[in-house]
Amino acid sequence: MGARQKATGWKVPLLFCGAMLVLVGLGALLRTPPAPPPELPQPLMDKARAFAIDLDAPGGRPWKERIVSAASGFVAPEVKAERLAAVAAEATAQGRLDAACAAAVQIEDEARRDAAFAGVFRAAQASCASLPWAVFAVHGVRGRQLAEALAGELGARWRVCEGGSGHGAP
Repeated sequence: MGARQKATGWKVPLLFCGAMLVLVGLGALLRTPPAPPPELPQPLMDKARAFAIDLDAPGGRPWKERIVSAASGFVAPEVKAERLAAVAAEATAQGRLDAACAAAVQIEDEARRDAAFAGVFRAAQASCASLPWAVFAVHGVRGRQLAEALAGELGARWRVCEGGSGHGAP
């Protein structure tokens, strides 16, 4: 009756957790960080920082509800991406670049997301006043080559706007 009972069931789970922590730590160290967004003119960046996406403002509530509806539900990610891309395209067509950006940023599919932001970018270039929305588009694009190409176009368009009146120049 003097024999001791050993509790050995705690060692295996503890070793497993330790091994998983080591693997996750190594993965975090080896993962390359995302590339920083392309350089854009500082005055344009300052203007873009002054913009805010507020879909609780008048006229924004229906867009917010449509975005939430498109992003919710138990459906395949491709279906959600398709719904959100449709909302982003319609918002872009109606000149609601704030709603288009809010919808596009929710898209997980890289190709659809980039296409939605490219649409916002093109619409934002229509006037110098809406050009700061193009900054949101450049920063939202995940494809590095596309982001750099759009940043180059944006820089050129910004120089045209600044060379003119800066307000509504073509």
